[in-house]
Amino acid sequence: MLISFNGVLTDADDKIFSSHSRIYKYGDGFFESIKIINREPQLFDLHYSRILRAAKLFKILLSEKWTQTYFVEQLNLLCLKNGFINARCRITFYRDAQGFYTPNTNKGGFLIELSEDNGVYRLNDKGLTLGAYGQILKPSNFVSFFKPLSAINYVMAGIAATEQNCDSVVLFNESNRVCEVHNASIFIIRDEEILTPSLGEYCLDGVMRQHIITRCKALNKEIYEVAITEEELLMADEVFISNASKGMQWVESYGGKFYGFDRVQQLFSELF
Repeated sequence: MLISFNGVLTDADDKIFSSHSRIYKYGDGFFESIKIINREPQLFDLHYSRILRAAKLFKILLSEKWTQTYFVEQLNLLCLKNGFINARCRITFYRDAQGFYTPNTNKGGFLIELSEDNGVYRLNDKGLTLGAYGQILKPSNFVSFFKPLSAINYVMAGIAATEQNCDSVVLFNESNRVCEVHNASIFIIRDEEILTPSLGEYCLDGVMRQHIITRCKALNKEIYEVAITEEELLMADEVFISNASKGMQWVESYGGKFYGFDRVQQLFSELF
């Protein structure tokens, strides 16, 4: 398996970081997950926009040559060299620096990894079961919009999902309102309205979330970014989650409440 380490194709088993790395010591960086179909990265304009926003806010300096076209070419080359048609990609951006908490430079580096994946987006046959996780609340700052390498809150939430025998768990913000699930954005359908937590609720600024909102508005659907309480989640008619890897997945139950899926199924057919 080949990876791209700052643009150089490298064997995935090669040693590329030392014990002095800020990734190891501080989780100093962020990552982006991208779905590739027929060797084409999906929604990459949205992914690249989020990469630039994250780099600016995390004060990681990216090379001028790392353009959107540059990364698309890197992904195409990696797919070709690894023999993948469809893949899941993770690009990790890190601060390539020495120092303790305070780095001596903000120079950035990157690592691209691929794993073979299925092709087109498909709606799940069996609905998902959601649990709840409130031990670590989503913080009310810009970090919540991105995917920092120090993702212990999502790790703990994933463990909680396993312990609860659920597919995923709902995360809450510091106001105890619904924020997202531990691996996706969340949407509820109530009457004819589609609702999702607004960015003011400090949810992840998900690429697939953005895509669904934009497409729904183009189709003149009633979709709103709002604050959502757990009570409103329990009163919803239907619920679905979204991320860049799976597209949309419908939710069957949460907290003893069972949901329908007819409108989610119709929405999926229109959007995908």
